[in-house]
Amino acid sequence: MQEGFKVLAEVASPSAFYDCGDQLDVSRCHQNTRVAVLQKISDWVDHVIESAAFIMWLYGAVGAGKSAIARTMAETLHSRQQLLATFFFSRVDSSRNSIKYVAATLTYNIALSVPESRPLIIAILENDPHVLNRPFAHQLEQLILGPLHQLSQKGVVYPTVIVIDGLDECSNDKERTILLHAISRAAAQDSVLLKFLITSRPEVPISRVFNATPVVEVSSRHSLDDEPESIEDVEYFLSAKFDEIKRTHPSRRHISYDWPPSQVITDLVKKSSGQFIYPATIIRYISSPRHNPTLRLEVVLRLRPPLGESPFTELDLLYRHILLSCDDVKLALRIIGVCLLSTQSIHIAWSGRYTFPSKITVPEYMEPILRLHPGDVQRGLEDLGSLIEYRGDNIELRVLHASFLDFLLDPTRFMELPFDLASIYTDLAIWYSHLDPCRNKVQIRYLHRESDT
Repeated sequence: MQEGFKVLAEVASPSAFYDCGDQLDVSRCHQNTRVAVLQKISDWVDHVIESAAFIMWLYGAVGAGKSAIARTMAETLHSRQQLLATFFFSRVDSSRNSIKYVAATLTYNIALSVPESRPLIIAILENDPHVLNRPFAHQLEQLILGPLHQLSQKGVVYPTVIVIDGLDECSNDKERTILLHAISRAAAQDSVLLKFLITSRPEVPISRVFNATPVVEVSSRHSLDDEPESIEDVEYFLSAKFDEIKRTHPSRRHISYDWPPSQVITDLVKKSSGQFIYPATIIRYISSPRHNPTLRLEVVLRLRPPLGESPFTELDLLYRHILLSCDDVKLALRIIGVCLLSTQSIHIAWSGRYTFPSKITVPEYMEPILRLHPGDVQRGLEDLGSLIEYRGDNIELRVLHASFLDFLLDPTRFMELPFDLASIYTDLAIWYSHLDPCRNKVQIRYLHRESDT
């Protein structure tokens, strides 16, 4: 192996390749799902969509299936000889949670995808052994754009799509900005034709970069949170997986042909909010070959207590990680708590059942209730864009996961988080007392959730 290529191979992160690791354990789109979004990406790659966008930003809530789409799309593009390189970020992998190894990994991919580029890349590495220690923009220019430009001048045809998945898993906001700015400048160069498919959660710091120059000028976007097809896809996925359990599970002889009832599937689809992480999590739990699927479904439906592991362990770990990553988790949970209680009914001693008005989740309306300063709600949700959608001070907040509210209603699940439902009831009781001066002696003991009465 030539010395320059050997150095490149040592620095590249093989775990960031789309086809690395145990392929039975990686996520990809279930058959006959995500058809519309996969077609939209294909049209963008093939220039069917007339657009100057060199970058497509695919974003969605936590668990929306972004990585599954990215991996499925990478496999499809590879089969069509359109895939140039990939990098899949991961916060738990030190070789994939920063931009330190991105350029080297993409360059290694390119050297394999385009054999004609290999001697050009090796020459650069041998001429400047420290090029891999230089700023990301410099590495991108020298190791990727330069060789591809030379090949273009020679008439060499090469794949043009680079897939970067999970940008939010890069642990440094500044690094994400550096990467996006460098890619935007590279994508806009006439000398090299490249297209970048980038996926991430819609975190506020990432959204800011995509909404500002120079990124906004060369990018388009697609939200998975507003896809009408996602509900149908989740329903199809659940139905297919339940059918698979009835066909293949060791206990299939004890499962009735009409299990589960259609209403159960409907309820589970509703609980998913169109995000795939919820159905994928419960199916893994229900389909365990060592357990009875019908009894495990009853645990999911809270018809019986869990024996041993919880069906929501994976989901709970994810929710806790996101919340504990907030700068002010107490403030975030107070805001989320109001969103939670806005879905509940209460009983008031003198007037019976009462439902909170929907505008209670409008930030400018919520801030006086929680005795916050203007803008505090937006700041409190800065790191929660993948769970709560903030679209402006005068627009209602939207919880992107119905199952997230279940998580916060169960103390055994949210555990160490500083979530105090009683204090939020107090805030709402104080607010309610101000609605009518005749009721200024409201006491918290008079308020009870509908489900508790």
